Amino acid sequence: MKRVKVLQLISSGGYYGAENMLLNLCASQQKAGCQNSLVLFYNVHAPNVEFYERARRRGLSVRMVHCQGRADLSAVRQIEEYIEEDGIDLLHTHGYKADLYGYIAARRSRKPIVATCHNWVGGTAALGIYNHLDRMALKRFHALAAVSDSVAQRLLDSGVSAKKIRTIANGIDVQNFERAHPLPALDFDGNKVIGMVARLDLQKGFEYLLRAARDLCVAFPALKIVMVGDGSDRQAIEEMIQRFGLLSNVILAGQHSDMPGIYAAMDIFVLPSLNEGLPMTILEAMAASRPVIATRVGAIPSVIKDGETGLLVEPGDTQSLRSAVARLLSQPDLCRRIGAAGHNWVSRNYTSEAMALKYRQMYDDVLGTPAITTVHTPALDNRNADARRA
Repeated sequence: MKRVKVLQLISSGGYYGAENMLLNLCASQQKAGCQNSLVLFYNVHAPNVEFYERARRRGLSVRMVHCQGRADLSAVRQIEEYIEEDGIDLLHTHGYKADLYGYIAARRSRKPIVATCHNWVGGTAALGIYNHLDRMALKRFHALAAVSDSVAQRLLDSGVSAKKIRTIANGIDVQNFERAHPLPALDFDGNKVIGMVARLDLQKGFEYLLRAARDLCVAFPALKIVMVGDGSDRQAIEEMIQRFGLLSNVILAGQHSDMPGIYAAMDIFVLPSLNEGLPMTILEAMAASRPVIATRVGAIPSVIKDGETGLLVEPGDTQSLRSAVARLLSQPDLCRRIGAAGHNWVSRNYTSEAMALKYRQMYDDVLGTPAITTVHTPALDNRNADARRA
């Protein structure tokens, strides 16, 4: 098998689902005949090196592109230099910033380019502009991997050719979660622990879990609810915890590197998101044999078979969420059965090795096509100029 040299490009503000997936992919692709050069944007105005440090700890080759702002041509030149230095065959981008900068660098270097579309989320008006620009650029990519059928459909609705799209589910190192021991910091003397691992963003449904927790903590006074992660809505979540009278029951644990130990410390995992693609955290919790309660959004129903490999509730439905948690807390046999079934499902369908082979096939298909030309694209260039002024 011919070795393919791939430049993986991502802009990271922390360690979340896309970052987790990318490290799993890079760690698994050696066996698939891929040599990865991992490149991370370093935003000088909002520096974050957590992803960089995690990649180094896993023994991966990782470098930074220094970026001064929204439109920094010197960052494009740095990417081009890495392409030339490493003899790169193909670029693989993750996220709108990497997509846009990577597209320009690939066009100038005459290299093919692919992207993984993890999800698009709402937010500020500026973010809406960037997502729009991203969709325009992605139409010109050689191939796109969607992490779920729902993300693939959004690409189709955006005008991307169906021939360019393939669905490749996220994958994880299942064995890493099978042999983990509970993190000592989350040992609460045998108390039941409800866990949630997510970016501290209200889109993840924190409000609904906290509302459900008000009644749950009355019925189960020793219950602990551990929320792992960090993000822009931390203050809003802290205010809700105080307003709902949950200061003694809810722990905001921040970011942790020992995720297998985190899941091992939980009795039940909950993710009440309003919008998702395919959350890595659900796959990890299932790999750890933890029963999962999640919302019926994105690709979650393709992983969670209600009542078999987990429990599903509607997004924003506090009462159903509360009932599902109470059901598992009061039925330990059901917890064990669902946890075991979830583990078996993930082990068969969502390994990092299977994901790596599917991406290798996508690379091989693309490398048989002509590289990106240097044709001028004024529509995209004009919109990039508009984004720079935003």
